[in-house]
Amino acid sequence: VIINLDTELTIREFARLGRVEPDFVKEKYLHHDEFKRYETGAISDEEFRSFLRGLLKFDGDDKQLDDAWNAMILDIPAERLALLKRLREEHGLFLLSNTNTIHMRCVHERLALHGVDNFDPYFDKQYYSHLVNRRKPDADIYQFVLDDNNLHPEHVLFIDDNADNIKGAANLGIQTLHINKPTALMDFFNG
Repeated sequence: VIINLDTELTIREFARLGRVEPDFVKEKYLHHDEFKRYETGAISDEEFRSFLRGLLKFDGDDKQLDDAWNAMILDIPAERLALLKRLREEHGLFLLSNTNTIHMRCVHERLALHGVDNFDPYFDKQYYSHLVNRRKPDADIYQFVLDDNNLHPEHVLFIDDNADNIKGAANLGIQTLHINKPTALMDFFNG
């Protein structure tokens, strides 16, 4: 909910690289375990790229694959970063993200446009699926964050734009805020 994303852009880029229809990519993207395995750190960047090459029957270079994979990552609005700084003055803030190393390199480039090279100024602690070997919406990732920070679920507000992730957190008694429109985050905190 911090970064503007558009997964359709990655789907279109993969379709272009593989000379296939976007629906083919969408079906494989949504259902193939290799994407989940990559997000949980079970396979390396090289293994993920090899999987993509096989899936798309693509023999181009790594940069083309990385650029297509990162096409979904748009911008990081300055107002959201300002909101995080404001909230951190009064609350503990933790980042929980399903991600991977290729995406994180791109995110760091986007953050550099704001004069920072990581999320450290905005969060007390960050949890990235590929580093903790767990991913949302599985219950164990939420429990891991709760336990690691001595947090009680009823005192936590989990914010996400994915309904499955919201349900996963709510099942543990965590309060949730589903971001279902672009202005929902700012609307909620700015009243």
